[in-house]
Amino acid sequence: MQKTEIIIIGAGPGGLACATELKERGNLDVTILEKNPKISYKVCAGGIDPNLSELGITENIIERRFTKITMSTSWQSAFLRSKNTIIATLNRKKLHENMAEKARESGVKILFGEKVTEIKENVVITSSGKEFHFDYLIGADGSNSFVRKSLGLKKKRFILAMQYMIPDYYPDMEFHVDIDRFDMSYAWVFPQESVISVGTGFYPGFSEISMKHLRKNLDEWIRAKFGSEAIKKARFEAFPILFDYQGFEFGNIFLVGDAAGLAHDLTGGGIASAILSGRDVARKIVNPEYDCPEIKKILEKKKNSKAFFELLANSSRSKKKIIIEAFVFSLKIPFFGKKIASRVL
Repeated sequence: MQKTEIIIIGAGPGGLACATELKERGNLDVTILEKNPKISYKVCAGGIDPNLSELGITENIIERRFTKITMSTSWQSAFLRSKNTIIATLNRKKLHENMAEKARESGVKILFGEKVTEIKENVVITSSGKEFHFDYLIGADGSNSFVRKSLGLKKKRFILAMQYMIPDYYPDMEFHVDIDRFDMSYAWVFPQESVISVGTGFYPGFSEISMKHLRKNLDEWIRAKFGSEAIKKARFEAFPILFDYQGFEFGNIFLVGDAAGLAHDLTGGGIASAILSGRDVARKIVNPEYDCPEIKKILEKKKNSKAFFELLANSSRSKKKIIIEAFVFSLKIPFFGKKIASRVL
């Protein structure tokens, strides 16, 4: 049995940020267990808050920056504009590689090919038969978190996202809201440097159309917007996004990022939340009096998006359309529109 102060499961942004912070602030013995054989690409649309200094990551991961976002329905379009970058897209694999390099430089051990199969009291067992004894365990293992399951937390509220990575250039970032086509979700167009992420999401238990029907609608919409050959040359990807927050601290076990259900209820965004929650949990372990202000901010924003989500979920189809049209129209109002967008999106 190997003894380490802190075991982190998952070498994604949340786990790597947490590990680096633990080494830099507390010089603790930290080991990350990653099930994949190496740092890997995470299926993701790639949108991120442009304030990279706040997230502690470097500029070289950015693919594109946008000072305008288009939000469209079948009736109208609204444009959010700014002199500064509103949102950026990034290279997810490069993000993981950069953060892993920083973690290693700080002294973090990253063990690849170690899939966790069992969690006992203060002991983690992996598929290779190794046992790791810990003082603290951190689940940073995404929406299908093994740590979360071991705590008995059910996954009730999640998005099954689907996207096509179309090899092409596209100038604008767009959100398309169409209740008839995409039900409670939306279609996104997130351009990167040489590829466009175009996708939508399915809400199990909330959507009025089937996932098969949603996929068909997405395919037809993409062909109409990008041409009949777009899907043939694209790579299709699907991935779950968990937004069902039920807590992050459970004795000496913590959850961060998607494992904690900290993704945004409406947009599904979760990279910044993973990094910020990972750092907050690290600071909490180093200083038990620390009150995790970043997680509090994330939860406050989730509170607003959850209220909007539940309004839609509990409305008829015709009422959903009215709500969406009113919301998009509100984005056109100077100053008020930006305030609404910042609270809900």
